[in-house]
Amino acid sequence: MSAPRMCHACGLKPEAYHARRFCYDCKPGTNGRPLPCRRCGAVGDYWAGRLCRRCHLFAPQLPDSCRDCLAWGATRTLKWLCAACTSWRYLHPGTGECISCRRHLAVNEYQACRLCWFQTFFYQTQVGLSRDVLAANRGGQQLWLANMANSRNGYRPHPRRDYRSPRDQIHPAGHDPNREPGSAQLDPVPARQPVRDPDQLDLFAYDRVEATARRFGFGEPPSARFADMLDQHVLDHAGRHGWSNTQTRTTRITLRVLQARHRITVGPLRASDVLGLKDLGLTVRLALAVLADNDLLVDDRIPQLQSWFARQIEVLPAPMASELRSWFDVLHHGSTTPPRSRPRHDVTIKTRTMWAMPTLRGWADAGHQSLREITRDDILAVLPAQGTPRVKLGNALRSIFTTLKRHRVLFTNPIARMRIGNLERRVPMPIDTARIREAFESPDPTTAAITTLIAIHGLRPREACALMLTDVRDGRVLLPDRTILLAPATKARLEAYLAHRSMQWPGSINAHFLIHSRSAATLEQVQVPWLTDKLGMPTHALRRDRILAEVHAGGDLRQICDFFGVTIATAEHYASTINHPELDDFTSQPTGSRTDAPY
Repeated sequence: MSAPRMCHACGLKPEAYHARRFCYDCKPGTNGRPLPCRRCGAVGDYWAGRLCRRCHLFAPQLPDSCRDCLAWGATRTLKWLCAACTSWRYLHPGTGECISCRRHLAVNEYQACRLCWFQTFFYQTQVGLSRDVLAANRGGQQLWLANMANSRNGYRPHPRRDYRSPRDQIHPAGHDPNREPGSAQLDPVPARQPVRDPDQLDLFAYDRVEATARRFGFGEPPSARFADMLDQHVLDHAGRHGWSNTQTRTTRITLRVLQARHRITVGPLRASDVLGLKDLGLTVRLALAVLADNDLLVDDRIPQLQSWFARQIEVLPAPMASELRSWFDVLHHGSTTPPRSRPRHDVTIKTRTMWAMPTLRGWADAGHQSLREITRDDILAVLPAQGTPRVKLGNALRSIFTTLKRHRVLFTNPIARMRIGNLERRVPMPIDTARIREAFESPDPTTAAITTLIAIHGLRPREACALMLTDVRDGRVLLPDRTILLAPATKARLEAYLAHRSMQWPGSINAHFLIHSRSAATLEQVQVPWLTDKLGMPTHALRRDRILAEVHAGGDLRQICDFFGVTIATAEHYASTINHPELDDFTSQPTGSRTDAPY
């Protein structure tokens, strides 16, 4: 018998018959299914030459259960018997019916097969009763792994245990050598306790990461090597960034479930697949950071602004929506061909879209299908007469029509040479001093530090978010455009926050001055909404209150510009509020009431 040629399609099984190139599973058509094995009669797992995998001489053999004791790991080398059952058959020649499982195979003098006999020993060790084959096998049997009692597998024989009952452990001569003379009763010798090898390792040790990942129902990762590599990346990244044990464990679980769910065997990984794990309740932020840090991430995420804009224009007619999409692309990505333009900020695009959408929906409801149908009279009909609403709508429509006209999407610009006006500047209003004092004296070091930076030293909220640890030193706050000297009270609060930070996140390598529990594990800076939540009041209003208080305290405009980093026009706007009628109560307060404030 010669080794058959393998299938050209799958390469896992031999060709069905001579010179056909394909196995039965891969060959075209449904006729000609393999016949049963001519040696054992099996109808499945056909190999070649009218023989199944178990009977063919050259077929690669997979481990199977032992024919006698059902232990997993038997091979064809010992005729599908484990080494222990081979020795059992040699010690107990002949066959008989087992009194427990009723199978016909080699039995010992107690009429028990090897499987039932070892279950009896196992039962006797746990319960401590007499040796009873039927009672020990009544509740089931413990199966084993074959051929594990080998020194190559790390097996060390334990000391032989005495399974005799205490009554049978009396001295064989009929007396106990420790018994006092004249005693008529024989005292039983206590049984010895089983000795456990301290070097014996658990075969199936519980792994908290692997066991938790299996509960999601996707099985094991297809590539153990790639899974180990990603796991090591997580451990290295966690060690550098000072992650907690919980953050490290959840990130390892996330990446393991990701590989098992999408059957990933090699990188890089797509960000959309990682974000899909949110539906399973897994955290993906730190997993994305690990993949990006090791150049294993393909960022195919759709920007949030694009999805938001698509939802805004989905109710508009198709021609109008296409024109607005062209305007959005120019503002979002810029233009490198004439007429050239730089990308606009996301806030600018979103603001102009929200200003213009009510008017655009109104034109669509009136029957207009395209912006080419809009005339100057249509714009004058919807444009407010004056004030801030006129400026907002006019600026949004001017941006849309001017951009589309420059890029030759529209033929005319109906809003050209139309006066819109300027935005009306609001009168800055003060905040209750008691709320500022409460935040400044807060027991939370973070709240007190944020109040110090914004309400006392007048930092912009975004400047406070971007402030680095190296920018606060030598009793000063060093900003790109100015330097601020710290007062003793404010310096003490910033030092208290730094002590709190080092105690709360000792291993964080985030270089930003302000961090929280989410940014401490990464290099990201905090956002302005977090500052507002910590203070309990708008951060921009807090800065305006600080500038207003300095103006009403008699500060020089030039010094106000240098201290707060504002222009002369802004300083004059604040100075114009000194005699404002709505601020009479604010200016009429005694000087001591304002100087008692924390600034």
